[in-house]
Amino acid sequence: MPTTKKTDNHSLDGKLELRRYFLRKYHAPASMNVLDCCQANGRIWRALRREFPTENYWGVDLKPKKGRIKVDSVRILDQPGWEHNVVDVDVYGSPWKHWFALLRNCKHHVTVFLTIGMVKVGGGNYDRALLPVLGIHLQRLKIPNSLGARLTDMAIGHALGFCISQGFKPVEALEAVGTGSARYIGIRLEKL
Repeated sequence: MPTTKKTDNHSLDGKLELRRYFLRKYHAPASMNVLDCCQANGRIWRALRREFPTENYWGVDLKPKKGRIKVDSVRILDQPGWEHNVVDVDVYGSPWKHWFALLRNCKHHVTVFLTIGMVKVGGGNYDRALLPVLGIHLQRLKIPNSLGARLTDMAIGHALGFCISQGFKPVEALEAVGTGSARYIGIRLEKL
């Protein structure tokens, strides 16, 4: 059976073009204060920082690497007072814990990049972090994978729209064309 290798930069061109679009439209030169929540090898933001001067860049990751802080970026977003105006959540799995933490604690306009990397094999895995968005709060609920996968697809729009209840106006949201099963979304939020 062939194995698939996880790569940090699947659909790199699509990811870069999505980010370039939002950076050109919403960020003046050198006004970016970037939190790269899942830095990996840093390839995406290394390329973007050559094109777009940044005021500040902070890349973190759960995987240890020399010269990088090993930290769960959800913990950063779950604290009040951070001031990043660009937040990039390019995860292998679910970005929703990051998203909900960001919405709870962000007090300013922000551009967010989300990679939704849940892989559904034969209707398989689903994202349990999204069930509360649909009003499903049962602790030990056993949902068949095929139904869970459909619920996850339905919940993504609700999760993105949750920003409204947290005092944000979604100004623009776009999805990049990818070549795999992951989805790449950029969204500009203005704090009301």
